[in-house]
Amino acid sequence: MLSQKSSHYQVSPETNLHIVQTGNPTGPLVVLLHGLGGSTETFVPVLPYLNPETNRIVSVDLEGFGKTGLSSPDIKLSIPRYVDELESLVALLQKPADGDDAAAAAEPAENFTKQRVVIIGHSLGSIIAMHYAAKHPEQTSGLALLGPGRSIAHIPVARERMLSLATKARVEGISAVADVAAISNFPAQSVPPVPGGLRESVRQAVATCNAEAYAKTCEAVAGLDHLDPDYGLINVPTLLLAGSGDVISPPDRSVALRELIGDNSWVTVLQDVGHQMILQDLYGSIKAIRNLLQKVTA
Repeated sequence: MLSQKSSHYQVSPETNLHIVQTGNPTGPLVVLLHGLGGSTETFVPVLPYLNPETNRIVSVDLEGFGKTGLSSPDIKLSIPRYVDELESLVALLQKPADGDDAAAAAEPAENFTKQRVVIIGHSLGSIIAMHYAAKHPEQTSGLALLGPGRSIAHIPVARERMLSLATKARVEGISAVADVAAISNFPAQSVPPVPGGLRESVRQAVATCNAEAYAKTCEAVAGLDHLDPDYGLINVPTLLLAGSGDVISPPDRSVALRELIGDNSWVTVLQDVGHQMILQDLYGSIKAIRNLLQKVTA
């Protein structure tokens, strides 16, 4: 069993991000970003397959989720804010480990040779990952984007759907949202049917979320300040992993993103899988991600 280290990093004056680290503390950096309603628990099943003997693997609880609370009840979450927090976290993680995180954080950034990072993101996490990679191509070595999302600022119907979900969280409570997630995260029709245990796993994960944080994140995704990055600036090996039955991020979204990102990206489609590909097809997900890691190190 992999040993794990839990800690918090101050990424802004208000925000302490909770992270869980495993693997080789001096190895190449791999950062894992969960989706809406997720946490560091999202990627636990894949950790042993991310080459922990060589890689430093860091799972992140995004602001408002897992053990990273909302910095303030009045805070406005946004995609730009999430990207800024990731930038700060990566900068801190790139500093050499010396057994004293506080001492390392105090050193000037120019004293260190920055290490490039592989980012594995699911849904919301994939959005943040693409923004980071487009903004910092020289700091990124690879992307694995599971059920990738993008801006819906120009799509009124999609914006209204997300804003309605925010309202549901506030008015009906997080359990009502969890019931929706247990349905929407899996194919509408599946043969054989999706096991009830998988749906319950998603329901429980969402049900543990803070309702206000969930609502604020829905508003962030639907925000008019959530604009697509310049995907053409992403110049690293990029896996776009889609589920053939994903109604949240259908395969054609991944195909469209591949065309925007270019020749160094590719789409892998897992059959009869919805938005929770790690839960539904762990082997297929691991195979696709390990292929990405091999391309990064080739």
